[in-house]
Amino acid sequence: MHLMNADLHSHSNVSDGTLTPEALAARAHSKGVQLWSLTDHDELAGQQRARDAALALGMDYLAGTEISVSFV
Repeated sequence: MHLMNADLHSHSNVSDGTLTPEALAARAHSKGVQLWSLTDHDELAGQQRARDAALALGMDYLAGTEISVSFV
């Protein structure tokens, strides 16, 4: 079995986070993350920046988003 350090839930300042996608990638990398995903709320605008930063740091990247839903 191969175990991997992954962080598949993070939010950048593109939605409700405080750090840029690049800064989040750097923080994840500094903590030993090997597979990272940016999952901003209802927003895809940071995906390319996040992917580029992750790959430049040697991490694998999985695109994602957190979708808001409402029940009426």
